[in-house]
Amino acid sequence: MRIRNRKGKSIIACYMVFMIMTVFLAGCAGKDGRVTEPEGVPDGRQEQDEAGEKGGAENGKGRDYDLPVEEADKKAAREDCTRMFELAAEVCPEIRQADASELPGEAAEEAVKAMGTSGAPVSGTDVYSGMENSKDMERFLEGCENGESGEITEYELYSDGRIGRKKFSFDGETMYLLAISSYWNGDNVVLGDISYSKVRDWSYTEKGWFFYELCVPEYPEVTEPVYSSAMIRVKPLEKECAQITEQYLKTIAYNGNNLFWTDWDEEHMEGIDYNGLFEYLYEVRGYGTFDQARYTNGIPGQEFEELMTSCLPVTREELREYAAYDSDSGMYEWIDLGVGNRTLGAIVSCIPEVTAAEKNDDGTMTLTVDAVCESMADDSFLTHCLVIRTDEAGNVRYLSNKVEEGARKEALPEYIYRIRR
Repeated sequence: MRIRNRKGKSIIACYMVFMIMTVFLAGCAGKDGRVTEPEGVPDGRQEQDEAGEKGGAENGKGRDYDLPVEEADKKAAREDCTRMFELAAEVCPEIRQADASELPGEAAEEAVKAMGTSGAPVSGTDVYSGMENSKDMERFLEGCENGESGEITEYELYSDGRIGRKKFSFDGETMYLLAISSYWNGDNVVLGDISYSKVRDWSYTEKGWFFYELCVPEYPEVTEPVYSSAMIRVKPLEKECAQITEQYLKTIAYNGNNLFWTDWDEEHMEGIDYNGLFEYLYEVRGYGTFDQARYTNGIPGQEFEELMTSCLPVTREELREYAAYDSDSGMYEWIDLGVGNRTLGAIVSCIPEVTAAEKNDDGTMTLTVDAVCESMADDSFLTHCLVIRTDEAGNVRYLSNKVEEGARKEALPEYIYRIRR
C-alpha cells in the first residue's frame, strides 16, 4: 500500500501495539520528542563489520529489508556526511568529540542551521521546529502522493553529535529508504549502521508530519517484534504553540502520569495520579533534573504539597486524601516507573502538541492539544482542551483538562497508578 489513511485504523487495535521496541529508527521521536538514531545502531561508535555487511547483502535478496547497498552509495554517504560535519563544526566544535554525550541545545540549533546552508533538508533535536529547507521535502512527498517518481536526501543531527543521512526514493509505486548514521572519530567521519529497506506504509499529513513504517523481519525469523515506525516533522509548528508546548507540556506528556488524558477541574481533582506526577512537575517548575535517590523513602509532605498546590487547583487536605500519603511519617510515597506500575497502550508513547492557544478575559489561556502518535501514524490520536494560567516569571498553573469525546476517549486503557490505590 502506498499511502496510509491515518484515520482508517481500528481504534481498539491501537492498544494492541507492542511496547517492546527492540530497534529504534532515525527520525522518530521518542517520548521526549527528540530525533534518534537509525534502526539497529547499538551505540553509534563502532564501524560496521565488513563480513556482516556482505552477508546481509546476500541474505537480502528476495526480501524487502536488509537490501544490498552498493559501495558507491557508501562512498557518497561518507562524503556527504563529512561535508555536513564540516558545516556543523564551524558553529558547534563539540560535534567533533567522539565521546560526546549530548550537544548543548543552542549549539545544536546553530549546527542544524549551518548544515541547512548546504540546501538539503535537515532536522535537529527539537521535534517541533520542523526542518531546514522543508519546501524540498514537501515537494517530494506531495509528488509521491501524486504518483511521481523521485528521490531526496535528508539529514538529521542527533543529540549525541552523530549525523544521520536518509535517502528516500520513490519509483511511482513504492518508497525505499537508505538510512546511514555517521560520527566523528579522530580526523575522519565513520559510517555506523547502514539500513536499506522498502517502506511498507507512509503518510504525509496536512499538519506537516511525515509518518512511515519500514519492512522488517517478522516471526518466525525473529522471536520478538521489531519496532519499525518513525515520524518526522517537516513543517514547523506555529512559533507560539511550539513555545508553550516545549515549556509546559513536553516534559509531562502522557507516560507515567495521567494529567493530560483524564478529565479534571477544580471541583473534580480525585482522579489525578499525584504521586506519579510529582517528578514531572518538579522539572517543569525549574528545579532541575529529578533526583530519584533523594526520594527512595518518600517525598516530604511540605515539599510535595507546596509543589502541587502551586501548579494545580488542589488543597493540602485533598492531596492527603487522594494521593498515597503516610500520616505517621508525613511523607508521600514515591517509587520509580517500572513494569508493575506502567500503563500500556499507544497513548503513553504520544507527544503533546499545542495546535491553538486562546487568551481568555480572566487572564487564563485555553489550549487545544493533539497527542501525536508515532506507532499509529496519527497526528491527532487524542485531542484535549487544557486551561492554564502563567505569571510574569513564566511559572504555570494547570487549571483543568477535558478530553474530546468520542471513540478515542472510550478506548483509552485503564490507567495504572504509580502507587496502587
